[in-house]
Amino acid sequence: MPVNVSGVKQLQKALREVDPKLNKEMTKNIRVAMLEVRNKARGYLPAQSEVLSGWSKATASTETMKYRAFPPYDYVMARDGIIYSAGQNKRNMSGFRASFYVANTKAPGMIFEWAGRLNKPAGDGSLNPNAPAQFNSAAEMLGSMRGQGKQRGRLVYRAWDETKNKVIPAVVNAIDTVAVRFNKDTALKKAA
Repeated sequence: MPVNVSGVKQLQKALREVDPKLNKEMTKNIRVAMLEVRNKARGYLPAQSEVLSGWSKATASTETMKYRAFPPYDYVMARDGIIYSAGQNKRNMSGFRASFYVANTKAPGMIFEWAGRLNKPAGDGSLNPNAPAQFNSAAEMLGSMRGQGKQRGRLVYRAWDETKNKVIPAVVNAIDTVAVRFNKDTALKKAA
């Protein structure tokens, strides 16, 4: 899912120093393309009434628990948790950062996105040993996974998989257009 475009950070820094309007224009054009991914991902969320009945119920008071309870599904929280950000995120374990990205930031959305992606866990220690398999199959009925390997999911990854052929050229075009105009403007200023 990540697309590596090098030199964006340096271009943004130069644009801020020389022509902030160009940086704003580039950010605006990238935002338009990325919001399509975010909105499509939000559209794949199941309604509150569609999820397993036990998942939509709140658990006991968190003050009395000595463990982190499985978070209940909340459609509004999950929808609002799928965000677009133009700022840089933290470096991952490989040292990469994203400058413009769509992310799933809330537990209910992440659980629905990735349920059953890595493995099919056994219900060890559970009152219902079939609970993980039932949960994963119910999630699969509500939305199929798209993508490959760790880049698979039902919301953001699915939306990306379906829109990447339109979004990647739009983002690259936004960056290239501004870079060409920036180089042209700075060449004219040097010549004058």
